[in-house]
Amino acid sequence: MSFFSPLKGFKNINSSTLSNDIQDGLVEFFDWALLDKGNYFNVTLNEQSPNGEDYSKLRLSSNDSYTLGQVWEGFRKNWVWQTGISVDGMDSPFVSSDANHLGVSGVYVNDVFQPSSGVGQYAHSIDHFNGRVIFDSAIPSGSKVQAEHSYKYINVVYANNVPWLREIQTSTLQPTSNFNEVSNGAWDIPTETRLQLPAIAIEVVPTRRFKGYQLGGGQFVYSDVIFHCIAEDEYTRNQMVDIISLQNDKTIHLFDSNSINQDSDFPLDYKGSVVPSALRYPDLVETHPGGRLRLTNARIEQMIMAKSDVFGGVVRMTTEGIKANI
Repeated sequence: MSFFSPLKGFKNINSSTLSNDIQDGLVEFFDWALLDKGNYFNVTLNEQSPNGEDYSKLRLSSNDSYTLGQVWEGFRKNWVWQTGISVDGMDSPFVSSDANHLGVSGVYVNDVFQPSSGVGQYAHSIDHFNGRVIFDSAIPSGSKVQAEHSYKYINVVYANNVPWLREIQTSTLQPTSNFNEVSNGAWDIPTETRLQLPAIAIEVVPTRRFKGYQLGGGQFVYSDVIFHCIAEDEYTRNQMVDIISLQNDKTIHLFDSNSINQDSDFPLDYKGSVVPSALRYPDLVETHPGGRLRLTNARIEQMIMAKSDVFGGVVRMTTEGIKANI
């Protein structure tokens, strides 16, 4: 007779567990749901900003992880790669319809289009999350590099991207006069360490309680989540706080991260490029269902002005889910 009773609620030590599943699901849900409400701006070739800068022009990055001339980045991060976005009164985002090369379709080098599917001197990949083009081999630093693309206005990120671990970068809604200056100013901070505003940073906090679900097993699991809403102005901060808090009593679908990992079904690869036939949030929850999550007890807990151009708001919610195997 064995007196050993195995741990419950997860398969093995490498499995994604509840807190991570909740955070992953909320980030992907709000990222997609905001796009569905028009959370993007399109950048056309040679489009001029009010101060006379070219929105489509990419700057030479001096990132020490790459050879100079290999990486070129836009003034905004988080480029749209998802297809199927249609918003009344707005043009759809600039994304390729080629299932094998989704996302930004390519770049212009010295006014000549170079497709993302290309080979040779200008072969490259698109890092959508960091808003940059990475050439397989460095090109001359004096090149003119441009990209038609769409960027997400409100950035939905994980809590490890909030101010205490990232450099907040303000005044990013258009290129500034020093945008193209290499090794100078805030633009030259590696893009991985910059948090552009407005942003919603999501974290699961250490609050957890349980309630029996049914006779024979299973429990309701209640976990608290905090949404940090950060913007450069009070109006946008208030707007994001309202958007989040008004989702009270909404039920969303989660995906099974372990199933996605097992099938290698991640939408983006390690370079931030879109994989062939990448699954968007609606596809992930349909192909790899992970149950449902109800958002309850929304409350606004803090509204602050950190400095003249940084406004913060905190929304706290309780999430309700069902774990059948505990």
